[in-house]
This record gives sequence, C-alpha cells and structure tokens, in this order.
Amino acid sequence: MKTNRRYVTLLSFLLVYSVCWSQNNIQDSLASIKILSRVQENKILLRWAVTDAVAWQKTNVSGFILEKYLFSTDGNRLPEPQIVWSKPIKADALETWQDIVEKDNYAAIIAQAIYGESFLIEGSEGQLADIVNLVQENEQRFSFALLAADMNFEAATKAGWGYTDNDIKPNEKYAYKIKSALPQEQLALKSSTTLVGLSDYEILPAPIDLQGIFSDKSVMITWEYQLFKSIYTSYNLERSEDNKTFTSLSNEALINLNDRPEAPAKRMYYIDSLAQNNKTYYYRVNGISPFGEKGAYSVVVSGQGQPILPFTPHIIDFKFTKNEYEAEIIWEFPKEAEVLTEKFQLNHAEKDSGPYKVVVVDIPANQRHVTFSELAPSNYFTITAVGKTPGQKKTSFSKLIQPIDSLPPAVPLELKGSIDSLGIVNIKWKANVEKDMLGYRIFRGFTKNEEPSQLTVSPLETNKFTDTVEVKNLNSKVYYQVVAVDRRFNHSEKSEVLILEKPDVIPPTAPVFSKYKVEKGEVRLFWINSSEENATHILSRKNMTDHKEWQEIYKVTDTIQHFVDKKIEADKTYKYAIKAIDKSGLESLPSMPLTVNVIDLTPPKLIKELNFNVYRQDNYIELFWRADDRNIMEYTIYKQINDADPTTWRIVPATVKRFIDKDIHPNQTYTYYLRSTLTNGKFSMVKEVEIKF
Repeated sequence: MKTNRRYVTLLSFLLVYSVCWSQNNIQDSLASIKILSRVQENKILLRWAVTDAVAWQKTNVSGFILEKYLFSTDGNRLPEPQIVWSKPIKADALETWQDIVEKDNYAAIIAQAIYGESFLIEGSEGQLADIVNLVQENEQRFSFALLAADMNFEAATKAGWGYTDNDIKPNEKYAYKIKSALPQEQLALKSSTTLVGLSDYEILPAPIDLQGIFSDKSVMITWEYQLFKSIYTSYNLERSEDNKTFTSLSNEALINLNDRPEAPAKRMYYIDSLAQNNKTYYYRVNGISPFGEKGAYSVVVSGQGQPILPFTPHIIDFKFTKNEYEAEIIWEFPKEAEVLTEKFQLNHAEKDSGPYKVVVVDIPANQRHVTFSELAPSNYFTITAVGKTPGQKKTSFSKLIQPIDSLPPAVPLELKGSIDSLGIVNIKWKANVEKDMLGYRIFRGFTKNEEPSQLTVSPLETNKFTDTVEVKNLNSKVYYQVVAVDRRFNHSEKSEVLILEKPDVIPPTAPVFSKYKVEKGEVRLFWINSSEENATHILSRKNMTDHKEWQEIYKVTDTIQHFVDKKIEADKTYKYAIKAIDKSGLESLPSMPLTVNVIDLTPPKLIKELNFNVYRQDNYIELFWRADDRNIMEYTIYKQINDADPTTWRIVPATVKRFIDKDIHPNQTYTYYLRSTLTNGKFSMVKEVEIKF
C-alpha cells in the first residue's frame, strides 16, 4: 500500500500534533504500554498504545495479550483478583481493511502506517512537508498512527490497539492488564493495568466558556481547554446562519498545537472568516474523546462582524473671530474615510479631564471646521467621528482654547469672623463686583509666620465660609486669608489676615502608643508622651477575656515612656489605654485602645513516635504510635497519595493507638500525618511518616 495523495495534507497537519501527543502522554524512559478505559452504559472500551517506535513496530507483528480479572463484587474487594479470560490481540490482516479505509481517512493512515511499503510524504510543498521528510520513517508511522487511533476507535480496534468488552455485570469491577505477546527477553516492555466497572460511567461533558470576538469579517472563537484535556483529544466546531442548521468548519477534528509540557495551553482558539458583516452567525463546539465519542454541545454564541472605522480626527488649529467669546475650530480627517463616517460632533469641557458635553451634534462628514460662540475662560475641545456602524466612534485628543484676559479680580475686603466654644468658625467678606467672577479660595494657618494652606478644592461661589477647628490644642489663634478667582483663573492677591481667637479650653494632647512586644509572658508597652510639659501619664488595663473593668496599673510624672506588665495570664486578651493630665486638672482624651492577645502559639509535642508495618502480601499498612494522652480527646489521621493534597482520613478516640489501612495499591507512595486534639480544643504538633508501597 502506497501513500495516497489525498491524505498528504492531513498528515502534514497532524505531524506537530503527533509530536505533542508523544511529549504529553509518553514520558517514561523505558518503553511501556499505556492503557485507557472508557465506560459506556453497558460495555467497557479499552485503548492502549506503545510508547516507543521500535517496540510499536515489533508489537504490530507479535500483537498483545489482554487479560481480564475480577477485582471486586458488590463493592467488596476479592482477596486475590480472579482471572476471567486472557485473549491474544493482533492487527487484522491487510485484505480486511479495504472497506474501512475507503470510508475514513484515519483508518487509511493506520493501515498505511502498519502495512505500507513507504510512509514518506510526497507531493506537498511548504515548511511542514520539509520537516516531515526529515523525520525517520518509522517515527512517522508511529506518530501518525497514535493520532489516527485517537480519532477512530473502530480503526484502533482493527489495528489491535483497542477492545470492547460487552460481558459486564453492574455489581462487578474488573482489572484489565495489557502486555506484549513477545517474551521479556525478546522485548523489554512494561505492561499496564486499568481498574474499571460500570459504576464508573460518566456522561461526556459539554465544553464551557465558549466566546466569540467579532471584528471586520472575522471572528475568533475560543473555549476552555485545560479543564477537559484528559477527556477530549480534539474538538468539532460548527457554525450556523439560522441557529438551527449547523455545519462543521473543518473536515478534520481541531487539535490544540500549542499544548506542551513546558507551556501547557489553557484555551483553544479558532479564527473564522465571515462572508459579510452585519449578519448574525452562530457557533457551538463539542469534544471528541480518544475512543471516538462525541460529547455534548456547548452553549451557542453568536455575533456579527462590523466594519472598522480606521481613522481618528485631529484638531490642527483654531482662530478667534471678530465676535467676543467666539472661535473657529479646524481639524483634519482623511477623505477616503468619509464613506464610513456618518457625521462629526464637537465636544466641550472646562477641564481637560472632563466631563465633555456635545455642543455641536450634526457636522457633515465632508466638513473640517466649525464655529463655537460661547467660549468660557478655559475651554477644552475634542472632535468625534461617528461611524455609520452603530457604536463606532473615534475621538481626537483635546485642544485648549483660552480667550486672552490677564487682569485679576480685586482683593477681597472687610473680612470678619468668630469661633464658638465648639470650634465652629464663621467668616464673611465683601463680595467682589467683577462680571467674570468664578469664586473664592480660602487659606488657613495656625501660626503667625507659617505659609497658610488652601482649604477649598474648587473656588467657593459665595462670600461666606464655615470652618471647623480643634479648640483643644496648643494653638490659641487661627489665621485666615481669602483670594478672588475669575473665570479665566486669574487670582487676586491674598486679603489681609483675619486673626480669630479660640476659646481657652485646651486640655493636653493625648499620648500615643508607638509599639508593643509580648515576650516571655510579659507585655512591654511603649508610647509617645503628650506635648504638654510636666503632664502626668496614667496607664490603664482591661481584661477582655474575663470582662473586667478598667484598672489603673501605672502612673508617672516624669519623661518615662515605657512599662513592662508582668501581671498577665496566657491565652487572654487585654486592652491598654493611656491619658495625660496637665497642671490645671484638664485631662486629655484617652489614647486609641491597644488590644494585645497573650497567646502561647507553640503546640505541645504530645505524640512521641509514629511507626508502621507494611504487609505487601496481605495488601495493607499498619500504623501505630505512642503519645502522652492525659489531655488528648482524639486523634486525626491525614492521608496523602503520591503528590496529591493530604485529606482527612480517620478520626479516632484517644484510646486508639493502632490503625490498619487496607485501601492500598502497589507502586504508590503514601504519607500519613497524625495530630491530636486536646480537651481544651487545641492541637498538638503533627507527626508524619512516608511509606512506599
């Protein structure tokens, strides 16, 4: 059998996939046979593959031995698996392949790989064909055969790489072992086993997170890949124009060529060309398993291609007219883009950050200038090209236009004000009379020589201002000044300083905790003293765990700023507060309470030893341990298989110090973790042991 030209394109396309399949699924350094199983409603499908090209070539001649064992009945594992049958499995003779080869390309690839005189691909041009021709012929046969078997389970079975077992009972579980028909001395090939029963049946899932990103006469379809990569080897993507009749977009199944061990792919991508824009297209996808099964369809996504408005207008100039507060704005825009443009819009804002308001709505697409007659002192303009396709707009960068005005408003006069006992400040002044007044900015200081800070974010429109100051601080006076601002943001000089006296009710400032430490059952507290000289500092404590009242624990009149509290108990929560009292008896506000948890975080070492015995002949592991169990309520055993995460396996009373694990399988590494729970709810330190079974 010679290579048929109608398979050349398919083979070239599949080369990269086959190399990826080999990297992903065949990683053992020693050649072996890998077996997969798939449960259907009343039968079990088996598929296997050799991991080495040379071994694959030999087994194509010798075949395999498939053995079936009864492993468990009604959920009870047999002491020893009982063999049900042993069958030799070989590829069917070449003359029996004619019918299936004529119906399916993948069957033809398998037949050509096994029986063809030559597997070199000829009659194709391009980089892929060049790469293929550099690969050794046997590697080509092996790689392409792996993929083709994934695509056609019937052909894989005919090639001696698959088997369907119909003699199945619902209450039984079976072990299937596949091995080479050749003796080990002739072919060192590791066998493989799979454990399966009808109870393992699962419906093939529908692909999820299908999305369509539509653009100009094209769409990129993408869906989740990583989650189902162990279930599906390829996908079938379909399109519809009426959401009823769907047609596959490719004669061959879609394969993820970007999935590699060093960089695993997370999603599948497919770019489809659309015949026309503004027409709704519908897409759905389903997966294909290594047994040729097609899973459920995903949800349908739809959308329309939209022509792109490719150009953005650009404001290049402006001119003031003879009229006051009027200017002509000029922009540029390619002539060829007019066919895609419905109109232009002029946008205006008094700040570059916006918000912008459309001030001229319908400017013809062939026009490149417009006049605006309501200029503010500061103006930012943008021009927007509105496409004929709904929702398409391109807006220029902003352009600043400011009418000339350099005269500032007059300095505010006649400032008056007062401060009440609550610290409420009311000031007012004589209003300016300029027609372009924008408002006033208020400045405040707390000392005579400091630079005052601005209180208002935006100019204040009225000639009144209300402020709040802290009466109880060391500054007895407050200093105010006012600046007038016009609409062109010209600022007047600052007004005369308005000095206001605060009521004389000034307690000392509150001290502040700076840090604390919990060491050796003691709490070390550090604070920053009040700014009041010669103030007395009082430190108080409250036991939050026992709900006790505040208690004064320390009183100091000098500059000491730390204290060590030794009268505390472990596993309790305390609050600390500190205040200052001046010579006049005025108290500061208490500091922000400091909450301290006195906790001994070191778990006790109550489990002294954790040991084990391995009984491989009887297939179980015995765990036993020794512990100081006076305060132990129970033990929790965690089990970890290989590199999986540990899970809670057993919880046993404190009286139990020996346990047997019968759920054991050969060639697995088991790690057990033992932790005790105390009668007070705490936990001991964990003991662990690793066992290679």
